[in-house]
Amino acid sequence: MESGKEAAANAGASARARVEKARAAVQGQVDKAAAYTSGHREAAEVNWEAAEVKKQQRVRAAEEEKQRALRDNAKDHRGGAGSGGGTDKSPPTEGAHGDAEE
Repeated sequence: MESGKEAAANAGASARARVEKARAAVQGQVDKAAAYTSGHREAAEVNWEAAEVKKQQRVRAAEEEKQRALRDNAKDHRGGAGSGGGTDKSPPTEGAHGDAEE
């Protein structure tokens, strides 16, 4: 059951990354097209390069977010299955020690 939840969460993370990458590509095309409306060739080239860099940064950020989500999903899956129902949480243990010391 947990692996199904992890797979669904991973699919969601991948879908979000694809959407963000597509948005970055479209916005990059818009920025590149807008770069040539300035009328100055040198300015257009600089703007075009800036648009490409911005697009690549957005694509990289989307991929990093996806990888972070995949790691978190795997960590949640391992932590949820191996915790034994959460009996190893700190607050109840500290309370037991505090009662024993008094």
